[in-house]
Amino acid sequence: MSESESTRSKSASRSADVDTVSSDDSPLVPDRWSNNISYRQLVMSSCIGITQVWWHPYIHDLSRLLPFIFLYNVFSMFVGYPMFYLELAMGVVTKKSLLNCWDLAPMARGVGVAMLLSSVFCVFTLSVICAWSLAMLVHSFHSFLPWLHCAAKASPPCAARHRQLSPGSETPAQSFFFNFVLDLKRSGLEGGLGNVVWELSCYYVVSWFLIYCIAVKRIYSYSKIVLFKDVLSYLTLITFSLGVMRLDGASKMFHDCDWGALLRGTTIWREAVEFSLIQMTVTQGSLVMLGAYCPKQQHKLGTTSLLAFVVSKTSCMASALILGATHGALYTDYGNSTNIMRGAGASMILWSDYVARIPGSQFWSALLFFTIFVLSLSSCALLVQTMISSFSGRSIQKITWVFLIVICMLSCLLGVMTLCTQGGLYIVNFLMEWPVTRPRVAVAAAVGFVITFVYGQTTFCEDVYFAVGEYPSVFMRVCWAIFPPIMMLMFLTGTGLWPAPGTLAGWFLVIKTIMPIIFIMLFYLVFKIRVRNIVRDEK
Repeated sequence: MSESESTRSKSASRSADVDTVSSDDSPLVPDRWSNNISYRQLVMSSCIGITQVWWHPYIHDLSRLLPFIFLYNVFSMFVGYPMFYLELAMGVVTKKSLLNCWDLAPMARGVGVAMLLSSVFCVFTLSVICAWSLAMLVHSFHSFLPWLHCAAKASPPCAARHRQLSPGSETPAQSFFFNFVLDLKRSGLEGGLGNVVWELSCYYVVSWFLIYCIAVKRIYSYSKIVLFKDVLSYLTLITFSLGVMRLDGASKMFHDCDWGALLRGTTIWREAVEFSLIQMTVTQGSLVMLGAYCPKQQHKLGTTSLLAFVVSKTSCMASALILGATHGALYTDYGNSTNIMRGAGASMILWSDYVARIPGSQFWSALLFFTIFVLSLSSCALLVQTMISSFSGRSIQKITWVFLIVICMLSCLLGVMTLCTQGGLYIVNFLMEWPVTRPRVAVAAAVGFVITFVYGQTTFCEDVYFAVGEYPSVFMRVCWAIFPPIMMLMFLTGTGLWPAPGTLAGWFLVIKTIMPIIFIMLFYLVFKIRVRNIVRDEK
């Protein structure tokens, strides 16, 4: 779309006035930021979120933690980083929303729908972390941290520090989080989800109200909090990284690591690919949206992507090593086992255990869980904004506040009925294992395949050059061509896991997420062939 020179030089304040565009296929506001520094900071901030600090799949198992981190680093370099650049470049080239950007390859419109579904599952799951961290933040203001000691009537039994941890017993931090924050059902999902935890539900509703307040002004309000949350995150991580060195047993993860885990099955390899994508916020549509807001000035996408890669790696690695050191200290305290459950609760338990070990524990606990709360709010607000911005056009943009209210109210209702119940932790673990992480590999492979072999990699690189004056490097182009088949192969290695009922439900959600890609692609091919035959018959 051609624009006058005055339009391209508009300031950030005046660009908001042209937010209502004239047609449904019009691009997003191209001149939102008047300089590259603010825009680059926003893109980098998307990789400093709650998943970098909270979600570490192998933090419960010290023998496989370092091998997993090694694989994650490798795949981050060859998969996560190139796909991050590719999605960001798509937004820069098309200047359109998540759904409309696929005009460059109409047969791949289903990829945009799959990304939108991925963001829906992701924001629904991450929103409960807001409630968990807010609950822990409130409890940090007690006269002493409630998880310093065991509760008298804890069930299962709670073991005090420096005593033998019998089978089935729990550490003070784990006992408090499960019993008093989540009111967890110990029998799993047998008999249903259990009762609603009303205190947690109140925190959940408050969190969604704050998410609404951030997202109601669209990307503008989000860009104003990124500097605060980034400085707060790095301040917390650097401080805790210095303090973790004094823990006894902090090096246990280096002594107990089992590199043979890399040769026992493909699960750890597949999960490392998934982890590299979620840590770089790939395949959830946020990068396409952020790319569409790129300034018209000369902008180096390679520099922005590299800086985002660095901040993602540093924040993720710092939190993983801090949690691993804390887990090693727990082994030293109890001598045999820590009984840490795999899943979403493991990081919350280890973080709370760490702050209980250092002087001034109340202050550090409040700082930590306030940081996690801010990170979870910002991550959810960015995903909500991605969902809202997916529907462009003058008529829709006038009532985006209606869509936002509906999204927040539905999320509150569904979250209170599922995630804020006694069995909510099991639902979060299920969602993180299946629809939030697993479809990302297939969607990323589809993006790389479409750009490389359908639209044409050379054409796309020329589009990037005309948009920002930069031609993608040879490394990027090779990764886009080679790794989509490898990613699809890794995705298919997990399709043999079908017998368990939970696995069937998980694959149903995964297939539901990626089905638009297959359905729209097949429909397009059949329709194109049919039209071609009709034209031939008329001739």
